[in-house]
Amino acid sequence: MIKKHSSLFLFLVTSLLFACAPSRIIKPLAKGEQAIGANIGGPLINFGGLPIFIPYTSAFYAKGLNDKTTAFGSLHLTALSFGVFQTDIGICRELWYNPKNKLGLSANPAINFALDRWEWKAKLWPQLDMNLHKEFGSNKLLYLGLCNWFELSRIRPHGEVQPKNWFMSPQVGFQYSPKKWTYGIESKWVAPGVNNQPNVVDYLGPNHKGAIGVYFQFIRRF
Repeated sequence: MIKKHSSLFLFLVTSLLFACAPSRIIKPLAKGEQAIGANIGGPLINFGGLPIFIPYTSAFYAKGLNDKTTAFGSLHLTALSFGVFQTDIGICRELWYNPKNKLGLSANPAINFALDRWEWKAKLWPQLDMNLHKEFGSNKLLYLGLCNWFELSRIRPHGEVQPKNWFMSPQVGFQYSPKKWTYGIESKWVAPGVNNQPNVVDYLGPNHKGAIGVYFQFIRRF
């Protein structure tokens, strides 16, 4: 039974809807500043007639290498509970910032890795998030961005041919940062160009394309 559940979870993380976390860092931390964070949320599905999000959870650690670059690494806790080690490791790099308008552009290149402890199946996905962010006052931030996933395998689960290798997901988010805490919410349209039917679950996406995802994030800086 455990192995069966593990195989099901591995299918979920290697199929249509990959994104199980929001962008880790939108604006780089200060040099030497550290942060720990956690998130819950995922693609919306139809469950007994009600729309709910798949409760993926993960935790991460980040540190400012300098004022423009922050490194981060994560552990996906829901995946771990199914016997799958999954992580994303990368950086947030500030590409441009206008201090007068408090407007900036950042990039989050990362590597995602998953390993099933029951069948020892492994997957690797490069990822690149781009976010244009605008600060309001001293503790509010709104951002618009694009999450890019790159599928390296030519074969999908069950031996099917992989029709696409580049998946783009537009996203929008808001963060509120009183003192040392940051509370965030992000929504993204995951894989909008991909049919979501038939599938293991009933994903909710416009015109049966991809799925709308909702994610909540909590970060403590120190």
